[in-house]
Amino acid sequence: MDLNNKVMIYYTIGLPNVQELWERKNIVISLVQNNASENTVHSRIKNVDVIPSSLNLYDMRSMDYHNLLKVIQPLFKEYDYIVIDTSPTFDNLVKSAIHAADVIISPAEATEYNCNMTLYLMTKIREEHPEKIKKTYILFNRWIEHYEKWENNLQSQVERMFRKNFANILSVKIPQSGSFNKYTHFDEKLRLDDRNANAGRMVKAVNSLVDMITGKEQSVESF
Repeated sequence: MDLNNKVMIYYTIGLPNVQELWERKNIVISLVQNNASENTVHSRIKNVDVIPSSLNLYDMRSMDYHNLLKVIQPLFKEYDYIVIDTSPTFDNLVKSAIHAADVIISPAEATEYNCNMTLYLMTKIREEHPEKIKKTYILFNRWIEHYEKWENNLQSQVERMFRKNFANILSVKIPQSGSFNKYTHFDEKLRLDDRNANAGRMVKAVNSLVDMITGKEQSVESF
């Protein structure tokens, strides 16, 4: 479910005819009509459906943040998991996703700006949704593994800043990899045994993250 007004999840899932979908089925129509089921569209991935975002999403920022949970509740019987993508802000759209979520994962690149933004978001969650803070986690992404060798490089310094401020950082790190763009744009498969080491690390990291979320150990060789 795409609550991110950058409208990027389309390309991640690989939907065809994106412009047409924006008009026919999207998250704004779901919220206005109180009907999520009729606005899901199939992706290129078997058993993965998407409720697309909309360029009109800004118009929904004043909505009651309880509404999203009411709209998606009928989907609980249809899907094993519902993933909600949001912008890194704290408006009513993000609050609605937090209210509806069982688990919150906040991706963060190891930069000082992201550390400050994450500190702001975690403070707001703790103040306004204290019941959710124990299920809120930070996930490093765009991680460069070989930088770990040097304690004084920027990534290592910022990692220490994060760990000084937060105790809820996941052990999984999503690596920086150009292979991910090839997957999202051209459906080029990523494999555990890929000759590109970063592609293999990406598959391993995603497997580990899914295992954490589901509580089940499973290994997907490629996706």
